[in-house]
Order: sequence, then C-alpha cells, then structure tokens
Amino acid sequence: MANPLYGQNKADTDVSVFGRGKMNVLTSTAGTLDLSADDSGAVIFLNDADGIVQLPAAEAGLQFKVIIGIDATAGCAILAASGDCFFGQIKVLSTTDDKTEVQDIDYATATGTVASYDTLDFTSNSATLAGTSGDVVELLCVDGTAWCVNATLVTVHAEPASTAVINAS
Repeated sequence: MANPLYGQNKADTDVSVFGRGKMNVLTSTAGTLDLSADDSGAVIFLNDADGIVQLPAAEAGLQFKVIIGIDATAGCAILAASGDCFFGQIKVLSTTDDKTEVQDIDYATATGTVASYDTLDFTSNSATLAGTSGDVVELLCVDGTAWCVNATLVTVHAEPASTAVINAS
C-alpha cells in the first residue's frame, strides 16, 4: 500500500525515516570506509587526514556527498571500484594567493581509459591536489562505469597548477 498523504501512517518506514528531513551521515575516522549501494544518498564525513572512502560498484543513480572534516594529508582518497572511473570538474582555490585552477575530465576520456581516472586524491598543501576542512565532493553515478564529480576544493599552496585530483590509483 502506498504511503498516505501527509504521513498519516506513522508505522511506514518511509515516513519515520525520511519524514523528519534527516539524512544518513557516515563518519570515517580511521582507515578505510567501505560503502555499499545501500548507503546511497548518505553524507560521508571524512574526518581522517589520510582516510580512504571506497565506493561501491558503479550503478546508475547512486549518489554520495563527502565532506572533508580535517585537512587532508598524502593518502586521503576516494576510490572507485575496479573497472569504474570518475569524470567531471574539480575547482581548486588557493588560500594564500588569488589563484584558481580547474581539472576538467570529460565522460568519453574517463570511460575510454577507466584505470587512469579511478581515484580522487586529496592533499591540503599541494600545487596539484587540494582538500581542506569543509570542502565538499559530490558524486553521482551516471551508469555502470562512471561517477560524475563536482567539487570546489581549497589548497594552502600559493600556486595551484596542473590539478590532478582525478587520477590513477
């Protein structure tokens, strides 16, 4: 039976879970956080300077939002499953100089050589990477192979250049 208008059926899990406007927040504080398709729609709070978020196998419609909670150091990453890739735009802003850099990987390029675009790496003080506290990465899976990435990241490096947040593992 369908959920009645205005949530009159309080026993219905759709009303009890989503009717209050809450979202599932998963926190990563040590090591690797392995996500499943059932976690789709969750906000991931990556509060680990060198933490890893492992995405599930690509499936159209899966989506995640990752919030970086602490400045990333070398080794902080979001990994696509084997045979999957990332495409989209990563905008990198410098906090120490008025500089901006954009990495733009199109769908055809990423899906043409998925192994070259299967990792999102974060380092807060790099010219080619970024990732400081409060940065947000939005991920939307468009098919059985590719995740679209949209992010604006910050680096403390004065000269962001040749941004390579989307890269090979």
